Amino acid sequence: YRVVLDALAGRPLVVRTLDVGGDKPLPYLPIAEEENPFLGLRGIRLTLRQPELLRQQLIALLKAADNRPLRIMFPMIGRVEEWRAAKAILDEVKAVHPCANLQVGIMIEVPSAALLAPILAQEVDFFSIGTNDLTQYTLAIDRGHPILSAEADGLHPSILQLIDHTVKAAHKHGKWVGICG
Repeated sequence: YRVVLDALAGRPLVVRTLDVGGDKPLPYLPIAEEENPFLGLRGIRLTLRQPELLRQQLIALLKAADNRPLRIMFPMIGRVEEWRAAKAILDEVKAVHPCANLQVGIMIEVPSAALLAPILAQEVDFFSIGTNDLTQYTLAIDRGHPILSAEADGLHPSILQLIDHTVKAAHKHGKWVGICG
């Protein structure tokens, strides 16, 4: 993280916390086989169940930042309670490793997060809309499906409405929004 922050020369580093599961397995972090891993333990759901993983990454990030601009985002937030639980862990870490130039946000990747944007925008510093997952979950089309993936249209009116809803909620509360995917 320090190498990346050095290379950014004062520009903010935006980092997503560990986001594995679904189509992103790790050989050193076995996850039990699931019938539908995209709807199972992945992203924040996994790290909240293994909080030491999350804590270790957050410590590394805050120590590396050395008060340089750092933006941390939590992936696959689907419920306000998940955001608050992740933020509580970060707050514990910040108490020991303060970081003066920190913003904390969430990935908007599931429809529930987009629909909860007016509530979440009151608590987060920013949103990052993950259009690939948001499209996949909204249209119920696996983005890697050999036949259907071409129909996973990120410009589908339902996706555009969720993005619009999220952006309006963020801007109402003076928060910024990024897009990835």
